[in-house]
Amino acid sequence: QEVGNENQEEKRIYPWDGRSTRNPYGKEQGKFLANFKRGRGDYAGIAGSLNNGAMITSGVYDYAPNDYGLYNMAGNVNEWVQDVYRPLSYQDVEDLNPFRRNGVGDDAGKYDKKGYQSLIDDHVRVYKGGSWRDVAYYLSPGTRRFMAEDSATATIGFRCAMINAGTNK
Repeated sequence: QEVGNENQEEKRIYPWDGRSTRNPYGKEQGKFLANFKRGRGDYAGIAGSLNNGAMITSGVYDYAPNDYGLYNMAGNVNEWVQDVYRPLSYQDVEDLNPFRRNGVGDDAGKYDKKGYQSLIDDHVRVYKGGSWRDVAYYLSPGTRRFMAEDSATATIGFRCAMINAGTNK
């Protein structure tokens, strides 16, 4: 089984076990699993045992890690990814996980048949994962949005990955 396919096979909505934004297990039961906007105008939720009450980004360890031990893979900040955005990538690329590289494989005429202009070109990138300012819908790994690669907002960043160098002691 490939890494990442368990979300599809087990029909997971989010990058953690379960179909809810709350922890279903043990003494952490009921706690939120990500930093996101709970409802209209509700950026912090209720302080105390329900969540950490963060108005914007929260600390790395404020929420439980996913099944791989990774923190904040959903919520807190959206993640820039390397993909060039195309609205129909899943329909016009014959691959389970399509990835467009800076125009490689694109037919430029295909998107501009009648001379219409669009905000979508090879300088528009995908971001995903949801942020502190997004509702739970955007926490799903399959939900993609786009923005020009030279733009910035307070809700988009990147997620760091690290290989453990040395032994586990």
